[in-house]
Amino acid sequence: MKRAGRRGTTAGDPGWSNCVFCGTAVGKSARSREHIIPMWLLRATGDPHRKIKIESDPITGDDVVRPASTFHFPACEPCNQKYGKTIEKHAKKAIESLFIGKSLAVSQCYWFLDWLDKVRVGLWLGYNMLHKEEFAPKFRIDQRIGIKDRIAIISVDPNDRTKGFGFGGLDNQIFRTSQAGMFFKINNIRILSLSFDGLISRFAGMPFPEELLALSNDPDRHIAMMGRTDYRLKQDWKEFQMPGATVIAQTSFWLANCTDNKSFALWINKNTIPRFKKFPKLRKAADLNQFVQTKLVSNANGEFRYHQNGRQRIRFGRADDNSDLAFIIVLYLLFLQYVLPLNPQEQIEKDGTRHSTILLAMLWIEKSVQLALRFRQIGIWDETSFGPVVEELQKVYRAWDELRANALGEWAQDASANQVENTLSD
Repeated sequence: MKRAGRRGTTAGDPGWSNCVFCGTAVGKSARSREHIIPMWLLRATGDPHRKIKIESDPITGDDVVRPASTFHFPACEPCNQKYGKTIEKHAKKAIESLFIGKSLAVSQCYWFLDWLDKVRVGLWLGYNMLHKEEFAPKFRIDQRIGIKDRIAIISVDPNDRTKGFGFGGLDNQIFRTSQAGMFFKINNIRILSLSFDGLISRFAGMPFPEELLALSNDPDRHIAMMGRTDYRLKQDWKEFQMPGATVIAQTSFWLANCTDNKSFALWINKNTIPRFKKFPKLRKAADLNQFVQTKLVSNANGEFRYHQNGRQRIRFGRADDNSDLAFIIVLYLLFLQYVLPLNPQEQIEKDGTRHSTILLAMLWIEKSVQLALRFRQIGIWDETSFGPVVEELQKVYRAWDELRANALGEWAQDASANQVENTLSD
């Protein structure tokens, strides 16, 4: 939390003058340093100045290595102080308890999920700064904490005496476009942290999106096609469970989505109200512009349930397969099964008409191919399991060919539809 000096350079100095937390422009003399991987965590895992692999270069594939303590970015002093006294303070206490195998109170788990949001989004912003990508982020850390469904799969091995930290799952377009998930190892703790619109709602017995569509007049905004729910908390979370590990999760929704009686009744009724962590007071129209979170869900006692009392204790187990590879495999499987399908493939007009676009098709292809290649790299490629991925890619290629033919006034070659299958089978 030291104030940045005038000499030397930081990871975020070149062309960067906005607070990583709130986005406010900050002059050099007023900047402070925000370590996305906090200094207290660097000290707890070894020499804070040791060189670490930050990531793989997205173009060359080479390891990006630098002293851990230099991985910091500009922040305004008020934000840095606020986060240091709240989220960082609570996260440090929680992680120190986990190091020695202690349980956490439910109230601590909320802070821990907030901290994982902060680290995940902070890494995303940081990588974009390092890559000097020419884009203006539409949000900062402040605007992405606790607003989407989120889940953490946590394994603690009290007999592991090794020190160090590492993270993975960040070198793909799923993360680089949506900050959807990461693997994080901290000494004897392994964590999968995932967050995405409607990611776990169906399992938590809440209204859930079966599909997201991009708005034609604003592709960055999405509309959800809702699935049917019986409001029952499911017990079959097998895709999100690693035997022996503990799951903590929380869903949320934007109150302004309740635009009519039907949607209001879908989200707010006798089944959902008892699950809300806190129901906001509605006194003016502006009050609708906020997110409502449910209470914590966990499987700490052998079955999934909502925790009504913030003082209840959650004990964290050790995954049967506690290897880094096992966590990375589960992360990519979750990307494939639950994150990728919620990436919009079509746009919707005001009259309800749906249509494909070259941009959405190309984004979907890029993410799908990257995931498929990751599976091959980690040795779990299976033609039977991934056949549907290839088929879906072929459909997207055909749609792309049709769009291109209409735009250019000529028909594309039939070979494009087979291109991805040939690529993946080489």
